[in-house]
Amino acid sequence: MNKEIDLYLHQLKSQMADCDRATIQDALADAQEHPVTTLVSRMEEEPDLLEEEVLASIIADYGTPEEIAAEYKQAENYLKPYITHTPKQDARGSLARFFGIFIDPAAWGGFLYMVIALITGVLYFTWVTTGAALSLTFSLFLFGVPLAVLFLLSLQGLGWLEGRLVEGLLGVRMPRRPIFSPTEEKWLDRLKIYLTDKRTWLTMLYMVVQLPFGVLYIVIWTVMVAFSLSLIAAPFAQEIFGMSFIHFNTGYYFVPPSYYPFSILLGIIGLTAFMHVAKWAGRLHGRYAKYMLVMD
Repeated sequence: MNKEIDLYLHQLKSQMADCDRATIQDALADAQEHPVTTLVSRMEEEPDLLEEEVLASIIADYGTPEEIAAEYKQAENYLKPYITHTPKQDARGSLARFFGIFIDPAAWGGFLYMVIALITGVLYFTWVTTGAALSLTFSLFLFGVPLAVLFLLSLQGLGWLEGRLVEGLLGVRMPRRPIFSPTEEKWLDRLKIYLTDKRTWLTMLYMVVQLPFGVLYIVIWTVMVAFSLSLIAAPFAQEIFGMSFIHFNTGYYFVPPSYYPFSILLGIIGLTAFMHVAKWAGRLHGRYAKYMLVMD
């Protein structure tokens, strides 16, 4: 990359030191893409111009690092996720707060993410393992380098899509702009850029680890939700359909009619407890995703 662009990005990053890391990454992506793409376009139109002069003019038109940082800081107030985990003063009693989890968007976001995580985990794991295997296999051939570059570029795209999912469901601010990938570089140079960028390896690791996380989430989701719903439905299933609550090889087991209210109450408490678990798991996974997918 041009030294002037590197210097500009460094100054911009310094000016935005107190901003959210996702906002910084968005600003750097925009500040990197604009001069690079504009420079290529200008040099194609007027090849007789000096590249240094054209680049200096482009950067001057784009704005100083201080001006761009100020604009992003102002915009940051309007880029907050819809779901937030900001603690608020709650005057309700402990019982109302416990059962009030059902009207908390963060809990429902975590609830949905725990289901989706298994699907995305399988897709990510399959893509990473298949792409890495093919890239290594064909690395000895001429077309192996472009294949590897496209695979690594796809990882950045998947990381961005995962970030949008995390922000939408878990309420953690993630980058809105994909990482800029220069296309004017040669294939081998682009491969070197991706291989020496820690974002590539952290994103790849995130994609692989997402599968065991997805399995863990769906197991917790299935056990807690299914058991709680079975407790709630047991009295109705027994009275209407004559179905037993539990069926083992040793026989059928029914809930005594006198225990019906306790069965329903215990199921509601279990379901409510799971919603708290989903909110807590979503908060932790959001922090983990930001650490892995958003660079300093």
